[in-house]
Amino acid sequence: MTLRAFLIGLLCVIGLCLLDPYTSFNKGYGWNTVGHFPPGAVFFLVLLTIGANVVIKLLKKSWALCQAELMLVWCMVMVAAIVPSDGLMRWWFPMLAGPPYLARRADVTWKDTALARAPELLVLSKQPGSIEAKRFYEGQPEEARIPWRPWLTPIACWLALMVFFYLATFFLCAILRKQWAERERLQFPLARVPLEFTEGSQEQGWLPRLFSNRAFVIGVIATTAFRFLRDVPLFFGKTSGWGVPIPLKDVLASTPLEHLYLENFDLWWSPIGFAFLVPADVSLSVWFFYLLGRSELQVAYWLNSDTHYGGTWSALMRWQIAGSYMIFTLGALFMARRHIADVVRKAVGLGRDVDDRPEPVGYGVSFWGLLICTAGAVGWFAFFGMPLWVALTLFALLMCIMFVQARIVAQSGLYITTSLWQAPNIMNGLSLGRVFNATGAVVANMQYGIMMDSNYSMLSPPAIHAFRISEVFERRRKLLLPALFVALMAGIIASSYTCLCMAYSGGALNYSDDWGSTGNPTYRFELSHMEIERPSEVDPAKWSPFGLGIVLTGFVMFMRARFYWWPIHPIGLLGISNWHIDRIWLPFLIGWLTKVLMMKFGSGRLIQQARFFFIGLILVESFVDGVSTIVRTVSAGRVPGF
Repeated sequence: MTLRAFLIGLLCVIGLCLLDPYTSFNKGYGWNTVGHFPPGAVFFLVLLTIGANVVIKLLKKSWALCQAELMLVWCMVMVAAIVPSDGLMRWWFPMLAGPPYLARRADVTWKDTALARAPELLVLSKQPGSIEAKRFYEGQPEEARIPWRPWLTPIACWLALMVFFYLATFFLCAILRKQWAERERLQFPLARVPLEFTEGSQEQGWLPRLFSNRAFVIGVIATTAFRFLRDVPLFFGKTSGWGVPIPLKDVLASTPLEHLYLENFDLWWSPIGFAFLVPADVSLSVWFFYLLGRSELQVAYWLNSDTHYGGTWSALMRWQIAGSYMIFTLGALFMARRHIADVVRKAVGLGRDVDDRPEPVGYGVSFWGLLICTAGAVGWFAFFGMPLWVALTLFALLMCIMFVQARIVAQSGLYITTSLWQAPNIMNGLSLGRVFNATGAVVANMQYGIMMDSNYSMLSPPAIHAFRISEVFERRRKLLLPALFVALMAGIIASSYTCLCMAYSGGALNYSDDWGSTGNPTYRFELSHMEIERPSEVDPAKWSPFGLGIVLTGFVMFMRARFYWWPIHPIGLLGISNWHIDRIWLPFLIGWLTKVLMMKFGSGRLIQQARFFFIGLILVESFVDGVSTIVRTVSAGRVPGF
């Protein structure tokens, strides 16, 4: 870790966070920070590794960026990528300005309930039709200045919670690093790709060591050529290239199996590579349990159960996944009990035999930091009207989601995920509508709508991968957490500036994303209104699916822990249903099948070379997405996306 690497990473973070909200919301062709392996981060990594480094070596080879420096830049950009587009910025400011703007309509039911009970410090205004909110959505005259002052208070209040919450996530992941990386030996495929790509970056050759591998080079060339072939229609005036359509929904329509709720989609290629990089039992569990979940929906339909309505977003799937998350968290913590005991002993001064010097964050700092941030976040909720025990329960469920999301990505290679269940709804349902008071319901729904509604805004996957990558930092490893936190704050500041300038100049109503700008705030306040007026009717508990999630996940975890021959991993049960798994399960099936056939009929060398081929495929797919956005931005959208 060096100062120049930190400064380069900071420049990349600021550049990405200034640009991505503009291209995503205003133009509709960005979204380069989507997922846990964002194209924007890959673009900067490739540009620095085989672009800037080659130029530097022309001057003096010893000046080249080494792997540790490139990985610091990667980690900083990955962490900051949770902010700009389909992360924090998609939800934050519309949630503050949306209620007073949308409440001006006569047919709004939540004006006198949810908006009236919203803490004044947490919204831009409580007056329906306020001028600041109106101009945020409709734009303002060119000569007018952006009204920064009204935004300062709600931004500061929410930022206080974000600091507590994000630091708690960092500390949690720091505690888990050794258990997951060294004791359980998770694969961390999203970390392995950049690590292997940058290995040998500072050696005498012009390019990293991986470019001497024939399989990797073939993967890069073949994927580039295939990507060009897919985009041939763009040269003839078409608006989109060729894909590989999988019309499962159309095929099953009006058949006895239509309530499997399978979707139409184009085949995604990167998931095939990630599926190949993880153990076969893990990739098997992803597609196997997805199809099991579809079968559950079909059986529920045959049994005339209303839990199947909504398919992917049905009550059956939501409540089952909630149960799976909770029991998996307890089971994983039980498996880590000896490591956690070591952490606690070290933190209280009784673990002299515990060596935490190689850790990026010492166990004492991690443990006490997690407790202090938990107390700060719970105190924040309590300050804004939530009973203390309710605030503590809510925060525990939020951290449960962060814990499981980190585990899913670290173990399965699912590089884009969404948590289907919502903690406030589950708490309300399990308590039969008795858990939240009026103010607590509004605050809980606002917080979830801002920070948890999309898993792209979740910090735990990039955080755990950054701490896994920290093994390449031979010096100043303890500075990783401060560097990541600075990158995160810089990303929030840069993206906030772009979003507010863009909204007041052109109007948030003109965004390409109407769900983020108006749909989400409307939904959250309507939900709060229901929880105030008729709490028992809001997502009532579905005890059978909830219990099924607990029993099924617990059983698979037990069998996996006790019997070495058990063939299926429980990780697939945690992502059994969401918008992305609807489109990723088939690529994972293809990747799993490819690996199994190679293991059965091929050699160890063939499997190793195939691994390098798929790393090339993953990098090219993501890098070209970033190039496409840059070209479209420079050409003012005249060049179609490719």
